[in-house]
Amino acid sequence: MTLRTKLTLGLTFLFLMALAISMTGVYQIYRYNDNVKQVLKQNLHSIMFSNNMLQAMESRPVQFDSLQYNLQLQQANITEPGEANVTEKAVSLSQDLRQHPDDAALTEQLRLAILQISSINQQAIIQKNAAASVVANRAMLTLSVITMVLLGVSIIFIASFPAIVTKPVQLLTAGIRQVSNKHYQTRINVSRKDEFGELVAVFNMMAEQLHAYDTSNTKQIKTAKNNIETIINQINDGIIGYDKDQHLIFANSIIKDISEARKQSGQEFLQSIHSAPPGSQLCLPYKQDNRVFVKEVFKVSNEHDETGEVIVLRDISAAAAFAAEKTKFIAAASHELKTPIASMKMSISLLQDSRTGPLGGEQLELLQSIHEDTERILQISSDLLEFTQQKIAAIPGASSYQR
Repeated sequence: MTLRTKLTLGLTFLFLMALAISMTGVYQIYRYNDNVKQVLKQNLHSIMFSNNMLQAMESRPVQFDSLQYNLQLQQANITEPGEANVTEKAVSLSQDLRQHPDDAALTEQLRLAILQISSINQQAIIQKNAAASVVANRAMLTLSVITMVLLGVSIIFIASFPAIVTKPVQLLTAGIRQVSNKHYQTRINVSRKDEFGELVAVFNMMAEQLHAYDTSNTKQIKTAKNNIETIINQINDGIIGYDKDQHLIFANSIIKDISEARKQSGQEFLQSIHSAPPGSQLCLPYKQDNRVFVKEVFKVSNEHDETGEVIVLRDISAAAAFAAEKTKFIAAASHELKTPIASMKMSISLLQDSRTGPLGGEQLELLQSIHEDTERILQISSDLLEFTQQKIAAIPGASSYQR
């Protein structure tokens, strides 16, 4: 049964109840009115005829025509028990009185007969009025009972009928809220053959498809996440991922090992890394050794908005060690060159001294040239040694690379 049919039947039911109440009231009122009409038509007419006959008898002389006319009307309006006998007696007395108009006994007997007719109808009116009152009270009681019953049925119907519409809507609303909260396993169990039943069936089908898609998608995401984490953990560089609100998403095993080696809480260590400027070199402990890392920051974004950033601590320890060794070698070479150069400089000074023997002008010029070159080489060696010492001091963890 469709919802439209249910609504139509419900409204028709209410209309029929209202019609039943109205028709019951009309019927009871009609019955009461019919009883009243019968009283007026029958008994009141007989009383009126009796009054007319009494007036005719009070006239002098007696108006026999009016008396006879009202007696004929009374004969045609006999309705009560005993009224016919009294009426026939009044007709007989009227005929006798017409023949003996001065007979006082006949006049009195006729008057008593007419009064008896009036009394019979008056008693009938009283009885019928009482009966009409009983009928009216019974009609009012019947109408009240029927009205109360129909009213009770209407109240029950009004209270229960909206549930036919509201209950499925409430169930559907609750189901939609559950699905909107990603509870895709939610189902609505309603066995109906109307429009709501079709809507619930479509909803359950949609929820089932969403649940299947979510399960499949979740598995794919977990698999991809595990693969990415495996790859990240195999990289020798430290990697930290943040979302757009600077909330930590992931950190690979290198970062965890460094944090444990520094004996710092993870939050403090990550804060120190995050506060370091991009491109800075950091000397950090790693596996019972000091390593040199350079901080690199990569922004992650989609087509329109920035979605986060990735911090990479690139391990440049090998390059730093090589640079330190190269600098130390140059420093050592410079230092080693200073001794022979100094000896050469002293030898040239001795040759230039006249006490070692006379030299020619060209020899002196040659010695002077050699002396200047020696001085220049010595100055270069000194500068190179000082430069390499500064470079060694500037290399992070250079002391760790000393042999």
